[in-house]
Amino acid sequence: MAALEALGAPPVPKIFATMEEGPIPGGINPGEAWLESHGRSLGHWVDGTWLKPPGRTSLQCQEAATGRTVAVVPAGDSSDLAVAVAAAAAAAEAWVGLGAPQRGQRLTRLAATLDGDRRGTMGALLALAGGRPLCRTLGADLDLGLRLLRAPAGGAQLGPPGLEGWSPLGVVAVVLGGPCSLPAVLWKLGPLLAMGEWAGGDSWGQGGEPRGGRK
Repeated sequence: MAALEALGAPPVPKIFATMEEGPIPGGINPGEAWLESHGRSLGHWVDGTWLKPPGRTSLQCQEAATGRTVAVVPAGDSSDLAVAVAAAAAAAEAWVGLGAPQRGQRLTRLAATLDGDRRGTMGALLALAGGRPLCRTLGADLDLGLRLLRAPAGGAQLGPPGLEGWSPLGVVAVVLGGPCSLPAVLWKLGPLLAMGEWAGGDSWGQGGEPRGGRK
């Protein structure tokens, strides 16, 4: 009991009375630190940088559990979409030219990057957005999302049977209803990336952001 109290965990009677979970090592601090490092002002991530057009209305990003504003983003419009599509189209040729095995290898490295040193930060940000405890977020969101990314990556490296002669169609838009989860995003993006329908780089920024054109 003394050891639990030293960690800051509530006593057992209080746990049963409130049904609250004890503290998790790391907590949401990595996510808060990442947001602070960006001044809690994000943008539209296109071609390896944040787009923050001036004069835009700011939209609040709120913590799901409390409603607390944790960051702001500029409202998007058709001009932002045009920039994103142009960046994706410019990067598409190189991405397609890698061939399926190399695309699969890069997607595997991408999953390893998300599951490595940035795992705590990703999990903390997902916990803020989804309103669930970090332990559940890591399993239900991050781990599941990574499996949905690794599966098509492995298929691309092996060469899926029956797809001989298939060629990418070009820039693809993925539309998801909010609030969307990481598994929902990667469930759609993974196969598209593996087939070459989406242009993306394999290098990642300090905060875990992908660099390269998006489709």
